[in-house]
Amino acid sequence: MRLTLAQLEAFYWTATHGSVDKAAHTLHLAQPTVSLRLRGLEDALGYKPFERAGRGLKLTLRGLDLLDECHTIFASLETIEAHAGAQRVTGPIRLGFAEGFAMVCLPEILSRLHADHPGLQPEVMVATSAQIEPELHDLKLDLAFLVHPSEHKQFKLEPLGRQEAAWVAATRFDLPAVISPQDIATLPIISNPVGSINYQQMIGWFASAGLTPKRIDFCNSVSMLVNLVDKGVGLGIYPCKLAENALAAGRVRILQSSPQIDDTPIFAKYPRQGSKPKADAVLSTVISVLSEMDYLK
Repeated sequence: MRLTLAQLEAFYWTATHGSVDKAAHTLHLAQPTVSLRLRGLEDALGYKPFERAGRGLKLTLRGLDLLDECHTIFASLETIEAHAGAQRVTGPIRLGFAEGFAMVCLPEILSRLHADHPGLQPEVMVATSAQIEPELHDLKLDLAFLVHPSEHKQFKLEPLGRQEAAWVAATRFDLPAVISPQDIATLPIISNPVGSINYQQMIGWFASAGLTPKRIDFCNSVSMLVNLVDKGVGLGIYPCKLAENALAAGRVRILQSSPQIDDTPIFAKYPRQGSKPKADAVLSTVISVLSEMDYLK
């Protein structure tokens, strides 16, 4: 009996999810159909690539080897299809954007996608990177643009550049030319929730001097954080590009600090096996827009 691509796809997604039911959902097939393909795969291979682990499945040693081979096979197929023009860049693609990044860049990105790929249908999620990344890992998104993403063997990371960030404060605050943690520890601080990149930046900066802020107001929205800082409610860390209009109007200052706030790296992240032509089209568009906007270092 010969192997089929359908059997390998059933194996790949079952291995990715650890579940036949979830693989069936991803492939838009009935669960018995996926199970039948897996049995056919076992017959063709002459060994079992999975073993039971509680209610789920885990790969055997030979199954792990087969998964590596699938990565190579699917990558080759995608290359062949792209060269032959077998796949047109049309249909829906689910995208995730870190909110601070999206606030500046998303309008131009979507406009360019509409012009260059009119058959593409972006479905956009905008949130913090900490909220978006689990959705990507659950394959509810096809491609995401994230700050400080984690590494994952099933996903590819492509660095795009670094986003300049700094402390920002309303001009009503009487602050020195270069601020230290001691200068602002008693002032109200606006932060994204615990666990977010924004929170880690903020709390780590104060911790460098052995301090914690006296008051932290949490806000899950980057755009609202920017608005609250603009209105003088408190101080916050966010991308300098988000402060440009308020800075030009004289409402806020971008603060020099010691220690400095590190620039935040932006990455594209997407499954190694998935809708690659569509992801490539979006990624190429985003890179082009960022270059023209001079957004990232």
